[in-house]
Amino acid sequence: MDIADISIKATSNWKLAISWDEPEATGAGVTSYKIYQSITANADCSSNINEFEEIGSTGGTSYSDTGLSQTDYYYCAKACDSANNCSAVSSTVTGYPDGKFTEPAGLTAGPTVGSITTKKATISWSTDRTADSKIQYGTGSGDYYDEEVSSSTHTTDHSITLTNLSAGQTYYYRAKWTDEDGNTGMSEEKTFTTDPAPTVKEVEVTNIGLTTALVNFTVANAAKVKIYYGETTSYGGLSEVTTSTTETSYSIQLSGLADGTKYYYKINTFDTEDEEYEGTVLDFETLPRPRITTVRLEEITGSAQPAVLVSWQTNTAISSILTYYPTDNPGQAKDKVNIQLKQGEHRMLLKDLLPDKTYVLVVKGRDKVGNEAESDQQTFTTATDTRPPVIGNLKVEGTIQGTGEEAKAQLLVSFNTDEPATSQVEFGEGTGTTYSQKTQEDADLTNNHLVIVPNLSPSKVYHLRAIAKDKAGNETKSVDTVSITPKATESALNLVITNLSEVFGFLGQSRP
Repeated sequence: MDIADISIKATSNWKLAISWDEPEATGAGVTSYKIYQSITANADCSSNINEFEEIGSTGGTSYSDTGLSQTDYYYCAKACDSANNCSAVSSTVTGYPDGKFTEPAGLTAGPTVGSITTKKATISWSTDRTADSKIQYGTGSGDYYDEEVSSSTHTTDHSITLTNLSAGQTYYYRAKWTDEDGNTGMSEEKTFTTDPAPTVKEVEVTNIGLTTALVNFTVANAAKVKIYYGETTSYGGLSEVTTSTTETSYSIQLSGLADGTKYYYKINTFDTEDEEYEGTVLDFETLPRPRITTVRLEEITGSAQPAVLVSWQTNTAISSILTYYPTDNPGQAKDKVNIQLKQGEHRMLLKDLLPDKTYVLVVKGRDKVGNEAESDQQTFTTATDTRPPVIGNLKVEGTIQGTGEEAKAQLLVSFNTDEPATSQVEFGEGTGTTYSQKTQEDADLTNNHLVIVPNLSPSKVYHLRAIAKDKAGNETKSVDTVSITPKATESALNLVITNLSEVFGFLGQSRP
């Protein structure tokens, strides 16, 4: 006895076919065969024919049992002659109606590509019955594909995720599926392109200070960036920021830097798969901390007042500020400022100093971003003032006060001194080298002087010289100057009499 599954799986038409060989000893001849069936587990015709039911007969050596269910069936047969005499039962055979597909499952949806990243893509499709899942793909079009990814799970909803792809690459692919009976289906060729790799552009370092710097950049297609920085390309510093995958600009401040130092940095990007992409190595240099060195003080000799020339060196361009005050009176502190930024040697002259006085001096300066440098305190003592003022631009102008015999002359003496000093004039009549009189000394210290010499006789010669003393008592005198006081003006009565005399005198000469 043989049994065969002749089911049509596609229509769930389950049936089994039984076949056998004709008996060797046929006696009066075999006219029919009786077919027995059982669904009792492990039923056997030889041991218990009662578990079987006769389901039909046939004159041939095969029989098809149709309309079955998917369960185990047990069969045997007897050969019978025309008198209905039957042989013993045959051996028992068992079968399960399952059938096989002869065509691959049909494609009902897809394939489509979703969840595309720089490194991954998920391809999905559906079939009208279960099958396994395969994707063939490569970077070129055609029947040959470089890679194939598969899943042995049989399903109608298929999904395969491709990994380790290249960013910004176009891939060709087709879906394949094989059912349980080995029938393989295949989709048409399609394409997809992975997301581009993250990019960084418009990189610029601004707001560079002594210990900080601002890194500005625009990034696209990145989930985050890491800025590596350090004094060498081994880096050591790290700043990380989460970014938008759309093109966006960012400004990241680096802090804790050393002043006056060259730094190397690079901006590495990460895609949504956390894949890191190397950036270009760039560099910037922090501002040097302003420093003041080599402060020198040089007293200027021969000046009207104590003066000190201050010079110093700076390592970067800064302004010039001198703060100074007498050691015994810090409240008199003064600043001398030059806002021009300069690098290297600076020079400033202090002139408004007191003689024989000890001063404290501090040199300062600020660079273009406001960083300040300051020297150690310097002390110096000005020299004793032994130089007298210098008189110049002396002018004498005479005026008359009153008329006639009551008239008095006066001389207005003006002059300048090159340092604050007192004012006085000594004078005498005529010319000579002796001065019999002096004006009252004006003790106010000033550079511009005016002295009035009063009660002088009109139309007389006088010689005079100016006298000035500075705060230290150093006295100076001008050269001798000769001046004539103005002529007195006659009184109004005398002028009238004189005029009348001239008139009447003229009339008298005209009489006979």
